[in-house]
Amino acid sequence: MAEAFIQVVLDNLTSFLKGELVLLFGFQDEFQRLSSMFSTIQAVLEDAQEKQLNDKPIENWLQKLNAATYEVDDILDEYKTKATRFLQSKYGRYHPKAIPFRHKVGKRMDQVMKKLNAIAEERKNFHLQEKVIERQAATRETAAQRKEVFFCFVSLWAALGS
Repeated sequence: MAEAFIQVVLDNLTSFLKGELVLLFGFQDEFQRLSSMFSTIQAVLEDAQEKQLNDKPIENWLQKLNAATYEVDDILDEYKTKATRFLQSKYGRYHPKAIPFRHKVGKRMDQVMKKLNAIAEERKNFHLQEKVIERQAATRETAAQRKEVFFCFVSLWAALGS
């Protein structure tokens, strides 16, 4: 269960990092670190899921990981939604509410990174085997995704006054 959801979040992060919205408030490095951390954890996830039936601490670790993954997904969704709204407003990235939003996202990113670092550190206690996972990158784009990227680019262009 956790493996599938982590894959979805990892794919969402990967496609998000390729878009322009990530550049809007300067969180590219933070989202890149999240993506890297999930890739690292994903390598031991299969072994952890096999061992969780016989090992209660591993089951608890997977629950913590799942909760943190949901938190990252929430942050990503909120960022995409609010950033798009700011771009569509007449103020663009200079919207009066952009600074408090940036602060809020920064705090949440910091908190979730601390949780994920603790989860990654705890992983070392279980001596889990890393398994090579062939991951299909999210390369397929739907027409709606291309239209969204185009709209964001046009909005960004208009917001910058070019």
